[in-house]
Amino acid sequence: MTQDQNAINPMLLSPEVQRWIRTTRASLDEIAFAPLPFEGLSRQELIQQVEGYRKAVDKLPRWGAQPGLLFPVKLSLEQCSSEATARYKAQVIKNNLEFHPKEIADLTGGFGVDAYALAQSGARVHHFELDESLSNLVAHNMRKLKAEVLCHHADGVKGLLELKLPVDLIYLDPARRDAQKNKVFRLEDCRPDILFHLEDLLAKSPYVLLKTSPMLDLHLGLTQLKWVREIHVVAVNNEVKEVLWLISRSAGQEDKTLPPRDLTDNKNPKVYAVNLSDEPWAEDSSAVQKNIIFDFIWNQPESNLYSTPLAYIFEPNGPLRKIGQYAALTQRFPILRIGPNAHLFTAEQWMDFPGRIFEVLDKWPFAKSEMKRFKGQKYNITTRDFPQTVAHIRATWQIKDGGQEYLFFTTDARGIKWIILCRKATQYPKI
Repeated sequence: MTQDQNAINPMLLSPEVQRWIRTTRASLDEIAFAPLPFEGLSRQELIQQVEGYRKAVDKLPRWGAQPGLLFPVKLSLEQCSSEATARYKAQVIKNNLEFHPKEIADLTGGFGVDAYALAQSGARVHHFELDESLSNLVAHNMRKLKAEVLCHHADGVKGLLELKLPVDLIYLDPARRDAQKNKVFRLEDCRPDILFHLEDLLAKSPYVLLKTSPMLDLHLGLTQLKWVREIHVVAVNNEVKEVLWLISRSAGQEDKTLPPRDLTDNKNPKVYAVNLSDEPWAEDSSAVQKNIIFDFIWNQPESNLYSTPLAYIFEPNGPLRKIGQYAALTQRFPILRIGPNAHLFTAEQWMDFPGRIFEVLDKWPFAKSEMKRFKGQKYNITTRDFPQTVAHIRATWQIKDGGQEYLFFTTDARGIKWIILCRKATQYPKI
């Protein structure tokens, strides 16, 4: 009698095999050609677990440290959320809903990282996964993690509609690859097609939390999704990883103590620019502190107050640049814009700003005669609203990459092009 190919091989769970998976220093190529160290385990099974464990140690350090967990094929690990972004989703659920969901449906379960994090919000999570072997693996891991996650081997949308249970929140992360395995990011090209199913999902649950690619245009997404209540642009170490959309057609209706809100065709949702660290989070989520989350309302009037470069230059972080709306920055900080398209700000004083802060050492209107002073030297270079690329500037003036000083090339509101010599500002400027 042969073992079901979708069932978990019990040999993988033996202490000896688990210890070997986590301690072997053999490369994957060596494992592929060396004699098999255990009977009853295929070479493919061993390679999958060793490769998965090594990836998890970096991407999911707490999971990597948990004995007895099993790991899926490489693609499933590559596509899953990191620990930091998964925990942030749990924070969205805890902090931003008018109620505490008791039942959550994850329609695109995958390796279950998001499902596990969502369960930490205090809800029971229904994990839907069409791949039976992956569903079985996740069910095993959730038992090991003691997580309130029920695994269903089923298509997420169909399984949800057949679920005889009220659902307080639906989460989904549509697959962003087409039939030819090419990457896609438009909503209508992902699977499941959220635009096609959104009405049915909102009929099943008052809230939908959607994860999309950072490549998706926010203006287009806001138009297509119609009932967006919140947008969370989430970065890790200043690199935007994902965009979360909290969608509700009747937010506040389930809490009779709150006034009803009609969010039909809402064009002014709350926006969160989130910049997380990949350091392990504290259990109380104390990593979510000032300047890590910057929130504002979409589509506020932009400031028309400009200045040439002053004593400090402020460059918004990656999430704010992705969002591209800077009115809240000029409203909240005493800063001035350098130019309408530069997305750089300036002020005479240092301030605690959500982004990089530079002290201006000198500045010159752009000219060949001024550029000669930098020839053959070493600088970090950034261009903002400037006709020449970084590569062109480096090649023309033989400027090497690196060093402690920065050159910003930009254009101000009067059309004057500037060279700004800077260094990163210390946390507190000298008095």
